[in-house]
Amino acid sequence: MRITKILSLSVIAAVLTLGSFNGPVNASEKQGEASVYAEGTAAEIGKQYGEQAKWAIAQNIDLFKVAAQAADFTKEDLESTAADYQAFLLEESPELLEQYKAMAEGSGVELEDLLAFNVLEEQVVGDGCTTIIATGSATQGDKAYYHKNRDASRGYKQVVLQIVPEDGNKFLGITSAGSSGIAMGINEHGVSVGNNVLHTWDRGSGYGNLTVIRMALENAENAQEAVSYIQDLPRSSGSVYGIADKEEGAFLETTHSAYAVKWVVDEAMAHTNHYILPEMEQYEALDDDPAERERWSWYISTEERLERATDLLNEKTGKLNPQDLVKISEDQDGEEPVYWIDAQYELNGRGMGSVSTGTFDGSKLRMWSQLGQPSVAPAIPFEVDRPHIPEPFSSGAQSDRLVNTAENRE
Repeated sequence: MRITKILSLSVIAAVLTLGSFNGPVNASEKQGEASVYAEGTAAEIGKQYGEQAKWAIAQNIDLFKVAAQAADFTKEDLESTAADYQAFLLEESPELLEQYKAMAEGSGVELEDLLAFNVLEEQVVGDGCTTIIATGSATQGDKAYYHKNRDASRGYKQVVLQIVPEDGNKFLGITSAGSSGIAMGINEHGVSVGNNVLHTWDRGSGYGNLTVIRMALENAENAQEAVSYIQDLPRSSGSVYGIADKEEGAFLETTHSAYAVKWVVDEAMAHTNHYILPEMEQYEALDDDPAERERWSWYISTEERLERATDLLNEKTGKLNPQDLVKISEDQDGEEPVYWIDAQYELNGRGMGSVSTGTFDGSKLRMWSQLGQPSVAPAIPFEVDRPHIPEPFSSGAQSDRLVNTAENRE
């Protein structure tokens, strides 16, 4: 699979509003609204996803193709990437390939474009991210919480997905429209999974990071199972997976062929975009290549973001709750805004930023989601068993949502 070129581009941010999650959303939704409910076989889910998020998938594919060209990917490069991924799926996961085919048909995009987007999204679109796990005595009530700020190129439509597979766990999550994978999510057993991209030289044929997250959500009933499951999967690149259930949490650092796990016990721990476990530091590649450091200049704020997140956590350790984590995600306008990638930061004249966040409470099967810039976007609660978007957030009035954000969090 050809996945060696990296460039992060972005366009103007768009904050999404969402419709009800009580069943499939009408595909004729207003521009700017996207949520998906899909159930059944892999192909049925792909078809429903494609039809319900048709406009958003088409926009993301168009933006991706422009960005890929700017990153020096030729049409032949994208075709080769798609062909390699299709061959991999034919051998490893034919049902996932059927889902892509059905999604392409439902959305009206070309299968080759959809496959290339799913392989190269994190590299062409860009993906930074800051994540947090807090467990036990570090929290109120000895709980386990997971949080992720997803930092990437602005303009790509984010969607909230509720997926009920015929064979596997139902789950709720956030991703870019057209991605079969999940950037962050929680399943019916209270297992939450997300990731941070880690830059490594150890890459190869395998599942992409977001697909790994989705597969873990579909198959794991607790954090221990999720860790073991991801360790055994063929993985294509570097990532740290944040994993939590109702009581436990762990960071699993991986490459194509290696992994190490850190269980977060009675503490709050943050992670950004570099390997921090001693046995995995040998796989770090970002510091070794000046050209890559220049290209990923926004990404290498990783050390500063880790320090800032750790400081903020230390202020609350012993009494952390989900709303504290939501507030930490909003730390975007301080004296050093590079701590969080936000609207004030630019790459090649274009804005980078946090495009979505998720804060997960496994004990309540709940996800608090912010779509768009967290310093202004409302935090919306969803529950796996009772998906719901409270008023006024379903009204479509952005001014009302912003005014009522604080009240809704309570």
